[in-house]
Amino acid sequence: MGYFTLARKVDPRYKTNLLILIMTIILLLVRGLITNDWGGSVSFSIGFFLSWALAREIDPLHEKSAFVVAFIYLTMGMWMVDINLGLVFWMVLLLRGITKITGKTPTAIDLLSLLGLGIYLINGQENGIYGLIFTLAMIIAYRRFAKEGMFKVFIGLGILVSVWGISSYSVSLREAALRIDSLPLILLVLGLGIFYGRMLQKDQGIRDDLGNLMESNYVLLSYLFYLGTYVVLILATDLEEGSLGLLFAVILGVSVYRVWLMISKKE
Repeated sequence: MGYFTLARKVDPRYKTNLLILIMTIILLLVRGLITNDWGGSVSFSIGFFLSWALAREIDPLHEKSAFVVAFIYLTMGMWMVDINLGLVFWMVLLLRGITKITGKTPTAIDLLSLLGLGIYLINGQENGIYGLIFTLAMIIAYRRFAKEGMFKVFIGLGILVSVWGISSYSVSLREAALRIDSLPLILLVLGLGIFYGRMLQKDQGIRDDLGNLMESNYVLLSYLFYLGTYVVLILATDLEEGSLGLLFAVILGVSVYRVWLMISKKE
């Protein structure tokens, strides 16, 4: 069974880690004191931290881009509390399972945890799409880890959970996403996503948490998984605007940072 390997230490001795922890605590206190809504403030502050964490998975070579993402999240919705933190946390762990950013091969405990979170989301959101997302992640991981048999087992479990979820709750298309006035948003997401993907292809020298060089093509693959999942969530779920906004802030933030890098190098 092994042990849980998908956790990453946020070492406060490391300057950027200490900074994001301080910013998260300050945000919690300021928002809580202003609104007197401490529950909403906790949710929003955790979302702030998770937006930073997601960006670190999407853009592991550039620490500063995660702070751009966190700032965009902050400016997009200071009063926003409708965030599905379970979904965002699940996405962080799925990406880690694909990239092996922790430097360790996922264990059965890791995959059971991911499956359990997927089942929780299916029940909580009453939507079978999360089973399909989990299954796709397992297919990518199966390829990533030299077709190890454990991942084949979880592909099978993912298919079973998907069938159960779809038969129990179906997959409902979001009516708002199908309207013609939603097309510009979807095109914007895809445009930014493709732009960032092209920039990510050029990254070299990415290292995991153990200091080993990583295969950058799997970082790109995990990002494409993230981008595709986000589009699916727009089209096939009734997620809160806060959740979708947070996930969009990640794509926008890392893209803005790459544009800034391009401009600054030309000057």
